[in-house]
Amino acid sequence: MTGIEKLRSFAKSPHHAWLALLTLGAGLAMLAPIPAIAGVALYALGWIYLPDSKIFNNWLARRSGAADGQKLQQFIRQRAQIYDDLRSAAKTRYDTLAASILSLQKEFQADQRLSGELLRQRTERLSNLAWTYLRLLHTGEMLDRFIESEAPAELQNQIASVERELAALDPSRTTLAESLQARLASMKTRLEKRQGAEASRDLTVSEQERIAELVKLFRADHLASRDAGALSHEIDGAASQLDRTHDWLRDFEFDNSPSDVPATLTAAAPLSVTGGPRRG
Repeated sequence: MTGIEKLRSFAKSPHHAWLALLTLGAGLAMLAPIPAIAGVALYALGWIYLPDSKIFNNWLARRSGAADGQKLQQFIRQRAQIYDDLRSAAKTRYDTLAASILSLQKEFQADQRLSGELLRQRTERLSNLAWTYLRLLHTGEMLDRFIESEAPAELQNQIASVERELAALDPSRTTLAESLQARLASMKTRLEKRQGAEASRDLTVSEQERIAELVKLFRADHLASRDAGALSHEIDGAASQLDRTHDWLRDFEFDNSPSDVPATLTAAAPLSVTGGPRRG
């Protein structure tokens, strides 16, 4: 929290309310100039010292912790809804990846070579991989359902039929022509989306497989590496490559999962969504 943010929090705190009451309020209540001036001076001193006091910082930490807890619970609920929307096969795939990541995290925790900061970074990165994987599974299923709902051959036949009707239409029937043209444009847009959905579906499958392979690679490298920090660079590099996937998902119309969730929040949530592996 910056100094300005802390001062803003202080202005909204009960500590500020009591400061104003005991200084400005008491000074003005005396109905005399000297007590009023003293009250203003004490109020100004309170603004200088109280925001950095232990009692205010403890209150600020408790309030921040409560807010973080609410955000975490909201994220867990949102994630559970995304998981519940998956078909059984996709749920199994997520549970399998979550179990693999949990196992790898436990191996990291048992590695005496890792500092606390390295362990935190690896845990955070891997948890973010699990969250990205779940989003990709969900987006893939949304695409599957859309693809299943649109038959391209039927759409192409309908487009050809409307085009023939437009070509044979009397030019004087402008209102009907406008209606047919609007219908034709709508069907062409649907066909384009159907074709684009197939390409996007291929991308989601490829990214899912990439994440699963990365987790396997991280385990193999961890077992083979003598350098405790080397794997962290690999994990960071892989995570930066996935930034493009995050950007794509954020702007993709078939993805309705919460975007830009802080990595610290995904790391704080248990890997399991329902009844599967949880952090030890």
